[in-house]
Amino acid sequence: MNRFKGAHYLLCLALLLGVFGGLLGGQVVLAAQGSSQAFVLPPPAQEEPPSEEPAAESLEIYSTYPALQDTAGKNFEFEITLFYQGSEPKTFDLNLTSPEGWTGVFLGGYPETEISAFTVEPGRKRETVTLIVGPMSQQAAAVAGEYVFTVEAASGDVSDSTEIKAVVVTAPPEYLLYLSTATLVREFNMQPNQDNHVSLQLTNSASGTVDNIIFSAEGPSGWDITFTPGSLATLESGVTQEIDLVIKPPAGTESGDYPVIISAVGDEAEMSRELRITVATTSIWGQAGIGIAVAVIVALAIWFRRAGRREEAKEAATATGSGNWFKRAVSRLRRGGSR
Repeated sequence: MNRFKGAHYLLCLALLLGVFGGLLGGQVVLAAQGSSQAFVLPPPAQEEPPSEEPAAESLEIYSTYPALQDTAGKNFEFEITLFYQGSEPKTFDLNLTSPEGWTGVFLGGYPETEISAFTVEPGRKRETVTLIVGPMSQQAAAVAGEYVFTVEAASGDVSDSTEIKAVVVTAPPEYLLYLSTATLVREFNMQPNQDNHVSLQLTNSASGTVDNIIFSAEGPSGWDITFTPGSLATLESGVTQEIDLVIKPPAGTESGDYPVIISAVGDEAEMSRELRITVATTSIWGQAGIGIAVAVIVALAIWFRRAGRREEAKEAATATGSGNWFKRAVSRLRRGGSR
């Protein structure tokens, strides 16, 4: 019995402790919530960002490839880029400072035309123009070296400049021979067993000198083909040499077309040219026919001449007879009148 009472007391004590703990925990939670609400502050008011001041105007001018190299006599083409930063449209004047004997021109737009200024809209803008520079004379073009140009763009207080370089090198020599007939005709009529002359011209049309030039020909067997002169020790650039070509087909060559290939071969260059030779021969029957035709023509001429003479004689005789008859008639009239 006592044990039951003890258990009853313990159960009651546990309930009291549970109720007391729940109340105490609730107060703690409420206190914590109140405390957290007391310290929560509203976010601070956001301030407007300060207005940006307009960026200062600036210009940068440059070339992606500021140095170019080429052979003498050539023009150089540069791409010039202008980087502008500003708030107002600007028109920039272009100026080029060239070394002595050289000049240049700016090109822009589409299609490209010559320009001396360009306009850029506000903002960060890039504009690309083309600059072509070159020598003003053949003498200046032939001089190798480095040529520096100054490119400048300016608009009021905003300006910039850059340098570009044209490197001129001596071109390696070129070799080219041109062989032709003086009249540019390559077809000829020739007689066998005769010296048939053809005038040739050999021109060195490149920059290098050609040495040890020898002339040769390939033709039908038995043909006699010669050159005068037969060779040249040297032929300088731009020089033309006259050559006399003699072609002699042998006697008895049949009529027809024959190819003859002529060549000029030097140490540095060579050239060949084909000629077409037409040989016309006359056969025995052909010669006999020509003789007969000539004989007939001569005979006819003699016959017509003799016939003409006979006709003239007849006319003369007739005229003489008529005169006598007239005289006899007059005589008879006289005699009749006397009677």
